Amino acid sequence: MKRLIAVILLIALTIVSKSQDLQKKPVNTDTTKPVKLFSLYPGYIITKKDDTIKGYLMLKNVISNQDKVWFYKTKETPKKDAVKYKPKDIKAYKVGPRFYESHKFWPNVPTYVTNNARGYHFILRKMDGKIKLYKWFYESTTRSEQRANIDFENPSKIKIDLSFSENDLPFVPLIKKDGEKIIFLNSGFRKNILKAVSDDKELYNKIKNKEPGYRSKSDLEKIVREYNSRHKKNMEN
Repeated sequence: MKRLIAVILLIALTIVSKSQDLQKKPVNTDTTKPVKLFSLYPGYIITKKDDTIKGYLMLKNVISNQDKVWFYKTKETPKKDAVKYKPKDIKAYKVGPRFYESHKFWPNVPTYVTNNARGYHFILRKMDGKIKLYKWFYESTTRSEQRANIDFENPSKIKIDLSFSENDLPFVPLIKKDGEKIIFLNSGFRKNILKAVSDDKELYNKIKNKEPGYRSKSDLEKIVREYNSRHKKNMEN
């Protein structure tokens, strides 16, 4: 049953891109910039040789864009001439306001429609700096089941909610310090973040002493922003 739900929802995500009435209104992304899902946006890809190739890319949604991206030379390029890139093919890409990098890790979370296998994935870069902050999104199994109404006694009667929304999607944060491996913060948050900021004693002590605003994953953006800001100032002095 779970396999059937996964296949149906993956097909549904493709079907949504053909329906132009489902995403008339922009949605707010975690970059605070409104976007229209399943639409072409100007951007570029970064090849494995560090070449930047500009064009137009398909912004589907934060889940689909983690698996692959379609590149169009111009806005008028027909779909049959678009080039599909997967995480193993390129280093990174930018589509509209969203920037993705390719990294190898194992999400290992329960989900139907999201590629959670061990290997390479595109991940949304939330913050740049000495420590880079990323977000890997997935759709919970409960939400997937709610979108797929299947009568298993009569499988031909399938009702699928195609109005895919990015609102309230769960995600797992990742961080990568310059010159070090990427860290998937699905567990061991305090241990990993303390190690990452160990060269900033002031920030290290705030986290170690569990001061307000430095205690949990919900404080991660603030912690990374503070670390990068102080590091930048130190480099400029």
